Amino acid sequence: MPSPYGRMAQKTEWTATAVMMHWMREIIQKNNLDLGFPDVETIGKDRKKPDLVIYESRRSRNVLCVIEAKPPFYDVFDYKELKEPARKKAVRRKAKYFATTNFRRLIWFNTARVNAQESEERQMVDKYILSELEDLDLIEETRHRESIKRELEKFLLKLYAVYTGKEPEPKQAIDELLVFRLHEKIERLSGYYRGLIEDQCHKDSSFLKRLKRWFKEQQWSFAWQIHDFEKAARQTAYLLINKILFYEALQSKRPDKLDPLEIPESLTKASRLQKTLQGFFDEVLDIDYETIYTTDFIDTVAFPDSKEVVKEIKELVGILKKYDFSKLGYDIIGRIFERLIPGEERHNLGQYFTNPDVVDLILRFCIKHEKDKVLDPACGAGTFLVRAYQHKKLMNQRLLHEDTLATLWGNDIAKFPAHLSTINLAINDLSADKNYPNILQEDFFSLLSQQTGFELPKKWRMVRAKTLGLEEREVEYPRWFDCIVGNPPYTRQEEIGKIAPRELEFKKDVIKSALLDIKGKKIATISKRAGIHAYFFVHGTKFLREGGYFGFIVSNSWLDVDYGKGLQEFFLKNYKIVAIIESKVERWFEEADINTCIVILQKCRDQKERNENLVRFVYLKKPLRHFIPPAQDMWEKQIDRLNEIDKLIKTILAHNEFYENEDLRIFPKSQKELWIEGTSPPESPSPQNQTSPP
Repeated sequence: MPSPYGRMAQKTEWTATAVMMHWMREIIQKNNLDLGFPDVETIGKDRKKPDLVIYESRRSRNVLCVIEAKPPFYDVFDYKELKEPARKKAVRRKAKYFATTNFRRLIWFNTARVNAQESEERQMVDKYILSELEDLDLIEETRHRESIKRELEKFLLKLYAVYTGKEPEPKQAIDELLVFRLHEKIERLSGYYRGLIEDQCHKDSSFLKRLKRWFKEQQWSFAWQIHDFEKAARQTAYLLINKILFYEALQSKRPDKLDPLEIPESLTKASRLQKTLQGFFDEVLDIDYETIYTTDFIDTVAFPDSKEVVKEIKELVGILKKYDFSKLGYDIIGRIFERLIPGEERHNLGQYFTNPDVVDLILRFCIKHEKDKVLDPACGAGTFLVRAYQHKKLMNQRLLHEDTLATLWGNDIAKFPAHLSTINLAINDLSADKNYPNILQEDFFSLLSQQTGFELPKKWRMVRAKTLGLEEREVEYPRWFDCIVGNPPYTRQEEIGKIAPRELEFKKDVIKSALLDIKGKKIATISKRAGIHAYFFVHGTKFLREGGYFGFIVSNSWLDVDYGKGLQEFFLKNYKIVAIIESKVERWFEEADINTCIVILQKCRDQKERNENLVRFVYLKKPLRHFIPPAQDMWEKQIDRLNEIDKLIKTILAHNEFYENEDLRIFPKSQKELWIEGTSPPESPSPQNQTSPP
């Protein structure tokens, strides 16, 4: 079997297993466990040699656990090469447990439950991520050695505790297991894709040009580095797995509309597999879900002329067939999609998931009614929109799924986040006929804003012609939005040209689109040093109704009078600034090396109203978690959470003069004063002299 990870290692699984055996003996000794030292057993009566056996105690030759090992390029769940051989050897030796490992993962099984062919989550006792090792020759490198030893210690301690009756066998949640299985497929598929993409770039200049163009469309830069090929490979794997997983979930809820996804066992060619899968996907495309199932350049990468990749995709479909999605609640399906992309991977793919506490605070400031129309112009994976959906359902618990979706609009320039947003909203009720989230994959600055309000681009007006019930329908789009919320991308002005999603100079396009109205009149002057988030404020204003709310979390650099003077003036001329909230004790984006603030604005044409408005500059001295309970699934807990957020908002808005306690500091200042003083933010006085800066 060719390795998805590159060259074949010189070390074999037997020499690597001997190294692992030595580490396990050290762990047993160090922790004084009464387990027989692991051994590389000689050939038994069945003429089969397990890679490792662990005995019940130092005094016994009864086998407690058999471990079967293969090199990293083997699937740790491989039935033929790993699981079934290990089971047979465990049965022969009367071992209660067996495990499979590829030195990257270790899976611990209960022999009796596997024999009884119980469900997969019942068969598995526990799972361990040993390392990211790709080459067995590197197993004793520090980073791999320490990681493997740490996880082996967890395994052996748990094995001993369970065997001696001190702890029960761990139970595997169905969603956790499925996510783990899918992660394994992502690892293996992206391993194959990475090598294939890099090889194709060297061989085919037209492929390289298309890849570079695709990178620009995702707002990424292509530097011909290994992480570039890795990023493209992983997104290819994620997109394919998301499509298959979403189809299975949707079909299980609407079997009257969609056929079960079946792949013939005899199918071995990638081109045939692609046509077969696309045939099923087209069933959904004929109805809706364009942002999920329409294809672009990167989708074609998922089907190279490779028997190994075909095998992996067929196995993926087989894994999903073991789960009855019709019996899984939407909360479980939601958790599967939510956890499919690990946190560190989101960062690698450029997807920063906003802290739910920040999101809920912004939404609670901005959404006043369940019918409010909400727009997130740079929606990413849809965190703001998904939370807005939940807020609205809590406001009116009789609100229908389709009615809620009709009030939520998202936009993202890149395919992958638009794809994720669509899924994350749609899975709230897959049984609904009218279940298509209003997610656009567009450059926000190319969206039109007429004098009469928001104008949907032509290509989005006719494409959604049917519902899942196959009735014809028109797409209704709002002329104005009641709320614009989100976390716009933070990109310094000098970097904008480098990540242009089009061949044209992006910087000039942004300035023309954002800073000019439909008559070509300049509506704002923004410093050349300002980040792209400043233009989201200006362009977004064109879509917001009078009295509507703007809530963003952005870099706080605009508060600097020289750097952000133009944006400050724009706010003062167009909005009542409700609150500017900063934290003195925590970063709200740990992944991004910037200091952020929450900006809450209310659109207002009346100059007198604006001048008299009190801006609350808020400095939090405790983490948001001090004010806001953690998000939970229970309905009552969600209501309690929002009530606590309301208390924080009421506290902020209640003070017309300087106020400070151990939790926060509030410095109110009229907009007229800010204008006179040159729009610089106030220096909040200390309680001692009321004059010194904070």
